[in-house]
Parts: sequence; C-alpha cells; structure tokens
Amino acid sequence: MRSKAKWSLLLSIVLVLSLVLSACSGSKNSDSKKSGDSNALAKDQVLNAAIGQDIPTLDPTQQTDTTSGNVLQMVNAGLTRMHNDKYEFDMAAGEPKANADKTEFTFTLRDGIKWSDGKPVTAQDFVYGWQHENDPASKPAYNFLYASVGIKNASKIQNPKDPMYGKVQNLGIKATDDKTVVVTLDKPAPPFFLSILSQPQFYPLREDFIKAQGKNYAQDADKVLYNGPFVLQSWDHGKGWTYAKNKNYWNAKNIKLSKINVKVVKELATRVNLYKTGKIDTVFLSGDFIDSMKASNPKEFHTGMTSGTFFLYINQKTNKNFKNLNLRKAVNLAINKKDFVDVLMKDGSNASNYVVPKGFVKGPDGQDFRATADNDELKGSATDAKAYWEKAKKELGIKTLNINFLTPDGDSYKKWDEYIADQLQTNLKGVKVTINQQPWGNYLKLNQDFKFDLAFSGWFPDYQDPMTYLDMWTTDQPQNTTGWSNKKFDSLIKSAYNEKDPAKRWKYLQDAESVMLKDAPIVPMIQGGEAWVQKTYVKGIDYPLYGPQVDYTGVTITKH
Repeated sequence: MRSKAKWSLLLSIVLVLSLVLSACSGSKNSDSKKSGDSNALAKDQVLNAAIGQDIPTLDPTQQTDTTSGNVLQMVNAGLTRMHNDKYEFDMAAGEPKANADKTEFTFTLRDGIKWSDGKPVTAQDFVYGWQHENDPASKPAYNFLYASVGIKNASKIQNPKDPMYGKVQNLGIKATDDKTVVVTLDKPAPPFFLSILSQPQFYPLREDFIKAQGKNYAQDADKVLYNGPFVLQSWDHGKGWTYAKNKNYWNAKNIKLSKINVKVVKELATRVNLYKTGKIDTVFLSGDFIDSMKASNPKEFHTGMTSGTFFLYINQKTNKNFKNLNLRKAVNLAINKKDFVDVLMKDGSNASNYVVPKGFVKGPDGQDFRATADNDELKGSATDAKAYWEKAKKELGIKTLNINFLTPDGDSYKKWDEYIADQLQTNLKGVKVTINQQPWGNYLKLNQDFKFDLAFSGWFPDYQDPMTYLDMWTTDQPQNTTGWSNKKFDSLIKSAYNEKDPAKRWKYLQDAESVMLKDAPIVPMIQGGEAWVQKTYVKGIDYPLYGPQVDYTGVTITKH
C-alpha cells in the first residue's frame, strides 16, 4: 500500500502526486467534489495532470510502490474495487456465497466482461493470475498479502523451507467453469477479506498473453492487457503517459473521462507554473507553495488528511552499529518532527510517534486504534537523544558515526533531507550524514538491497485494518528492509492472524505495535496530510483513505 504498498513512499502523491512505497491510499476531503460553478459537461472530457516520477512497473507481481499501484488500479479490475472508501463488486457480479465457517467463497463473474483485446475475462484468468503471483519463478515482490488474508496454503507455497514451496496448484483458488471462482482460506475470512481482493496482486492475468510477450511483458503500454475503467493508451518513459477510457469495461457507461494526460515533471515549481498557465488541471503542493497558492487561488485550494505514514528505515542488517537500541533511540529523538511538519510540510500533516495512523480504523469497542494504544514509547527531546547517543558510543566503542541517508530525488525532498541531516548532526555530535538522492526506481532497488543506513519511506494501506501497517515488520518479510527481527512481535502478529475473537485480536495488534515502538527499528516521522489546487471545472476527483491514491473513475469536466 502497500498497496502497497511501498510507499511504500508516498511522500509523493501526498506532496508531488508522485510515489510512495504500496501500499496505497490517499485522503478524504469532500471539498474536491464541490468546486465549480456549473454541472453542465464540457464537450471534451479530458483531464491534464502532472506527477513527480515515472511509472516504476506495470507488472502486478513486481508492484510495491503507490505510483505503479495507482496506475494498475485505474487500468485493471479484480473481483472487487475500492471506491468512496468502501469495496464494490467489480468483475464479481455480487456477494459471493460463503460456507458456514466462512472459509470458502464462491464468486460468480459478470456477464460480458472483456479484456482490452475483446476476449472474455474468465475464472481461469483469476486462477492463473493468483498462481502466477505466488510462483517463485515470477519473483513476486508483494505476494505476502495472500498469507495476510489467509488464502489456503499461501504461507506454505511462499516459504522456501516448506515442502509445498512453489506448488501453486495447491493455492486456495479454482475455477469450476468460465464464470465461477471458488476461493478457499485456511481460517475464517478476516474483516478485510473482500477489500483486499481489490489490490493489484489479486488481479486476473491472461496466461497466453504473458507467455507470448515473454521478457517484454509489461515493458510498455502495448505489452499489457487491460480490463479496468481505463487503458494505458501510451507511455513515453520518463516523460509521461495517457489513459484512455476502456470501451470494453463492463461499467464504461459511467466513466465520463475520455482521456487523462499525465506529465512527469520532477520540479514542483514547474508543475505549479503549468497549473497557473492552464496546462494542467490539478497539482499537489508543499512548502511555500501552499501559502502562496492558498492566497492567490482560494477557491481552488483544498487540504485533507491521509492514512499515509512516513518514516525512516534504520538498517541494522548491514550496519551493525544500528543493532544498538540506544543508538536507534538517539536517532529517533534527535529529530524535531513538529518543526518538520509545521515549517517544511505546511499541508496538515501531523508529527507522529506511531505506526498505525489516527482516524483510519475503529476497533470492536468503537474507538479509534490510537485512542487506546500506548503512544509514549518514542517520545522525548533532543536532550534525551544526546543521552542515548552517549550511551550508544560507550557500548559500541565509537566516537563518530557516518550515515548514508537514502531518499528519492526531487526538489521537495532536498529541503526535507537537509533538515533531517542537520538535526542528526546538530543533536548527535560526531554523526555525519551523507544524503543520497536517487530516482524512484533506483531508490527502490537500493532500499530492497539494503544499500543504505537510513532511508526515507512511507506506507499507505492495502486494506482498512491495522494489520496492513504491522505485518510488514515481521522477520524476513520482504518489505521489512530494516533487518529487524523480534520474536515477541512475530508471535503477537501470528496470534492476531489466528484469533477469532475481535477484541482479543485488537489487543494483540496494539501490543505488537507497542513492542515494535519500544525496539525502535524505524523512525516514525509523520502522518501525512496533503494540499492541492484543482480547477473549479474539475469535479469528482476522489482521494480515498485506502485503495487507489487518486480515483479518476468519477471525474467529470464541466463547461468553462
């Protein structure tokens, strides 16, 4: 979220409509649906936008970032789709039939659903898509979601040490005919079962097409099949892409946009200028642009909170110094997060000392997760940071420490990176920080390869449950690029997976977060907010709390 999830890093769509590491999601602000003076539709239903980064991948098995995830969710469809903060049935015709203990679900596909080449979407396409996502030969980067939701045998098929490793024919999905998909789980379905099926990792795939494309699959717009609201009409790598309405989509009559042009423009100042000159219709803002655009374009200015959380990975796998708890605490407390959001962000973001965000999900008691979770594990001052640093130096036998700080590139990041580096060097005397800004694709690779000491990242949810923020930190989980391993944390997450009682499960999740925060494997930074401007003639852009970061399926352009 994450989708993906990684972003896994959205400091991006939030601030530059660009990236973030999965998981996947946005904000909720109804203002975006109220702007404009007329509801009469313009002749040309074309939206123009700009983003800070190119698409990293169009292959669902390789997608870990929110930019790719958002594109995939606009051009493809699964059994369900997230829309207006709830799941709706997409390729599935309606509610599945469930057995008594809710471990087997039978979905019936809609009549007449098609791929972009006109061939029918079949139940076997779902079987192949799911098996392909769990086949070690596909080198899947995000298939842990199958184990998270409890798809039968997924955890065994994904485990190289298990006798069932790679035997995808044992995965809990089968097609009984062209229109019937039967999904089996190892345990009763969790509350987020139907919503998680909307994620790209659960999409159908056409075996004949993928095999025919070979190594060229997903390398360009014409090397992918589409079954969603839009198709990718073109993709000019590094420069931008164009969505076009998919005439073969089952719900095409309710998609009003005929085209969406997306430019890749790294510099925020350039994106803002494109907006001012009418070249694009919407743009996310950060820093000083927030104040200036709010003053000059008040009717077009909008803000909203997101469910994105942003943090620094602390790599204790290849930097052994970071195995020291006092050092990790020192790094956590050396950064003034409140100043970071108030002075640099200015978009409504909140400084955070937590993993699961506020306002995201309520528990069985009806209270927000944060209302009853312990929030004090990582609170402290720069003075506390210095004390922990002194303890760490003695325990490690060091006087200085060099830190390689990996971040995505882009003008907004420069200010954020410089602030964080200055805070660490000022409050932890003897620390030297080298900033390593990289293009998004390179950033993801270096992050996954543990070639950093600290790395700026973030997470957007794959489904509306605390687990989407927590299970990624278990031992050997692919998204856990910290090298951190805690048996108590792993045990609590496992207990939450298996617990049927909602109240007990909730307590396991809160306890797991507390264990994690006390061990400080990351530096929680902010819960993201976002500020943007959009032309008053643009209606219906949706920024969900989870699902796609930005949903274009309800957008219309009114006369102007």
